[in-house]
Formats: sequence, structure tokens, C-alpha cells
Amino acid sequence: MGVLQMSNGKRHFIFSLLFLGWIVDSLTLFGMNIAIIPISKELGLTQTQSGMVISSFWLSSACMTLLAGWLSDKFGSRKIIVIAIFVISLFSLLTGMAGSFIAILTVRFILGLGDGGLPTGSGVAITEIYKKGVRARAKSILLAAQSIGGVIALYATGIIADTYGWRVMFYIIGGIGLVVTLLLSIYYHPPKVEAAAQKEGNVLKIPLKDLYKNKKLWVVVIMYFGSSIAYWGFSSWMPSYLEHARNLNLKEIGSLAMIPQALAVVSAILTGYLIDKSLAGKEKYLILFGTIIASICLLLIFNAPSIQLVIVYQSIYSIGGTAISMTILTIPLKYVSENIVGMFMGTMYFVGGLAGFIAPTAMGVLIDMFGGSYHAAFFFLAAALIVTSICSLMFKTPKVNDGVFESASSK
Repeated sequence: MGVLQMSNGKRHFIFSLLFLGWIVDSLTLFGMNIAIIPISKELGLTQTQSGMVISSFWLSSACMTLLAGWLSDKFGSRKIIVIAIFVISLFSLLTGMAGSFIAILTVRFILGLGDGGLPTGSGVAITEIYKKGVRARAKSILLAAQSIGGVIALYATGIIADTYGWRVMFYIIGGIGLVVTLLLSIYYHPPKVEAAAQKEGNVLKIPLKDLYKNKKLWVVVIMYFGSSIAYWGFSSWMPSYLEHARNLNLKEIGSLAMIPQALAVVSAILTGYLIDKSLAGKEKYLILFGTIIASICLLLIFNAPSIQLVIVYQSIYSIGGTAISMTILTIPLKYVSENIVGMFMGTMYFVGGLAGFIAPTAMGVLIDMFGGSYHAAFFFLAAALIVTSICSLMFKTPKVNDGVFESASSK
């Protein structure tokens, strides 16, 4: 479908560089979920302020996604991805230098601008590198990279932050990121699929106004918003919950949190394979199954009598939650025309970023309101998953014409 001829070795090498970029992004993202514990103690932050530090990253990320989508559609993914990883890396270094609530809030806000460019640019990159039949698997590998980075971050950063301090942790992440930025700038040159596809006349142009009139778009967007509220709210506050409610130290938190993240890697890869194969066209059922499993586990976690059961429920939650995100994110890659996939993905990541902004702060407020109890915060996440499950029942596999959503004007 218009992908320029390129050896598989070259194609996989280019994709591996993108994989490394996602690892760096997830290190600073999940690393903050651990680091916020000693940061809050050192800077004297309330639970609400801690939530704001995490949320500031997501506010700027959401603002950047739409612009990054338009730029990626227009100029390709390369420049967007290289600049995004550079910003993420540089401001990870600067995070370690922050000495006040306002300073760390500002640094994380700017860092989020880089994060907003990466997933949207990567969505376009997948359409540049791979044919439609394997794009779900390619996307699943990038989500696996996010989970792998989460495993590394939760374990290594817990040890580093506990032994050398949280500032050293961010210096290391930023240094690694700058090396990856250099590699990307030298070697990351994806094929120009868009030019080839237009030349062959295979891509149907769709006005953006028709895209945003499409009801299927908004069902997908709302599903992603609800699932993102649950995913980012849970991942942001789970380390703090394990420390405050279960009395674990940073090393213990990092070690135990690796298990759910490792299972999320398996879930992402397996889900991508199933969507490309046996479950193609049945995405709604996978989303519905994931929301049911994740919702039940959320309600079981805070009532679990032992830390062992907490980790078991958290692990099952990670499997279900990852399946939800993976499935929703592959819908545009399978059913949307290449010439607008950047804007479509940008819209999805915009609401995902808003969810990442809302969820940590809202949970911090709820925890403060209920005297340090996490019950209301967990019910908030479960409610978001219920919204996602309702939307999954409304979703119908789009009628396609060469991978394009049925035009709103034809309805």
C-alpha cells in the first residue's frame, strides 16, 4: 500500500531507533511516578501539589499533540521525532536541577511538549515504515517499549533514587536520552510512504471537516479518554499508594512494580498479534473484556488483605488495561487513510494528554479530601473505565474503502 521498497533489515533498524526513543520517554515518565515520593518529602508538597507536578507534564503534552499531528502529516515523522526526544532528554536533565515546586512544575511542563510530539509522530512513522497488515503489531511493540521502559524505570530508578537521590536518577535518564537523540538524528530516515502512495493514486484525500464530523471518530476518542484516565491515574499514584497504604520503601516498590509492567509487555505484543489476525474487526469485544477485567481489579486492590494479592490484582489490571489501550490505538492505523492519520492520532493523543493532566491531580484532590484514603480515587478510575465500556458497545467496525473511515458526507 504505497510503502517504498526497502530491505527488511533496514526497515527493522529504523524501527528499532524509534523503539529506543520510546524507552527514553517512558523512563522519564514512569521514573517520575517513583521520584515524586522523595521529591514531595524534600520540597514539602501536599498530595494535590504532587498530582499537579505529574499533571503539568500531561497538559503541555496534550497541547502539542494536535500540532505534532498536523506537522507529521505535512513533513513526515523524522523531524518531529528527533526534536521530541531531544526536548525530553534535555528537560529530564533539568528536572534533576529543580529546587522548588514552581521550578519542577515549569520543567515538567516543557518536557511534556516533547512527549506530545513522540506518539503522534510515531503513529505516522508506522504508516511510513510498515504495510497495513502488520501495523497493529508494530504499534504493540512501541507500547511494549513503553512498558519495558516502565519496568526499567520502576526497578532501576527506585534503587538509584534510594541510593544516590532522585536528582541523579534524572541526570542518568537525560544523558541516555541525548545519546539516543544523536543516533536518531544520524540514522533515522524512514521511507517517504506518503509521496509514493499519492503517486500511485491509492490514498483518498479527506477534508478535515469531514473527519471531525465522523461519529466513529468521537466514539474512539471518548473510549481513549476514559481508558487514559484509568491508565495514567493508576500508574501515577500506584507507587505512592504502595508506600503510604502498604508501608513499602522505594526499593520494594520498584521491585514489585516490575511484575505488572512485565505482564503489560506481554499483553501489548499478544494484543497486537490478535488484532492483526484472529480478532481483526472484533476490536469492540477486546475493549469490553479489558474494561471489565480492569474495573474489577481496581476495586479488589484496595481491599486486598496482603501485598501479594495487591500485586496479583495489579498484574491482572495491567494485562486488561494494556489490551484496552493497545486495541483503541490500533483502530486509526487500520481504518484511517495515511494522509490524515497524523491528525486523527493527534486528536486521540490530545484527549489522552488531557486525561493524563486531569487524573493525577483529581486523584490527589480526592486523597486529600478523604483524609489520605485512596478509596474514592480508585472509584474515580473505575468510573472512567465504565465510560469506556459503554463506548465500546457503541463502536462499530468502520466500513472501509482502502482503509478510510466512511466519509461523514456519505451518511
